[in-house]
Amino acid sequence: MLRSMTGFSKIEKEFEEGKIYGEARSLNNRYLELNIKVQKTDYLLEQRMREIAKKYLKRGRVDVSLKWERPENSYPVLKINENTVSQYLSLAEKMREKFGIRGTLTVETLLSLKDTILYEEQTPLQSERLLEAFEELLIGLDADRRREGKLIEEELEKGLNKLERMVEEIESHLPLAISDYEKRLKSKLSEFVGCVNEERILEEMVFYMEKCNMAEEISRLRGHIENFRNSMKGEGGVGRKLDFIIQEMIREANTIGSKSPDYYISERVISIKVEIEKMREQVQNVE
Repeated sequence: MLRSMTGFSKIEKEFEEGKIYGEARSLNNRYLELNIKVQKTDYLLEQRMREIAKKYLKRGRVDVSLKWERPENSYPVLKINENTVSQYLSLAEKMREKFGIRGTLTVETLLSLKDTILYEEQTPLQSERLLEAFEELLIGLDADRRREGKLIEEELEKGLNKLERMVEEIESHLPLAISDYEKRLKSKLSEFVGCVNEERILEEMVFYMEKCNMAEEISRLRGHIENFRNSMKGEGGVGRKLDFIIQEMIREANTIGSKSPDYYISERVISIKVEIEKMREQVQNVE
């Protein structure tokens, strides 16, 4: 099943430690660009989050934010940073001994110095809570991207069906185009030589049929259509592969157009190229 690279999800989870609010948004991008904005995180926790993300994301720009709201009756507990206070007192004693500086450190002075007081949460948020919320958020995002991907797949299938119909029209019309050319050729040769030279007509017809022989291109285009349809059912990121197949379709359509023997086929080739371009726009949004 296809996944779109655009999607959105949000969560609100309540634990003993408080509430966690989260949002995830994703947009088109050639590669995977994951931006994580989480309160109370560190390098190791972020790395664990990125490992989780690999299960759900292959491509796209993804922005994830998680916010923690403490319980109403939860307040930080203030504690003395005994190690830091001891160092301040030790430094003050050394300054008195070495430089003869008089005076003492008061409680008020110590409280104004940096890092003498520690703020400790009564109910600290556990890393596992964040990871649980993070993964739930990505599961929701993945579901939204799958939903959008299903719509894209339906549109692409419609496009493939149109391509197949137009290829069949070209193939069925080709013998008629060659027959019309043969009639025109006989008429022109009769005007110039006064009679029909069957040998000359045969030479011209062989040359013409070789020039407008598009059986190989039609066969390859059909093969690309089938390959595209099968690839859409693959698992994982198939967007790049679909984009490559689209390029091959355009190449075959251009070659068929260059060999077109009449307006009818040229018109169908233009319609084929328009439809392929529509499909290319859809594929640009596939993971």
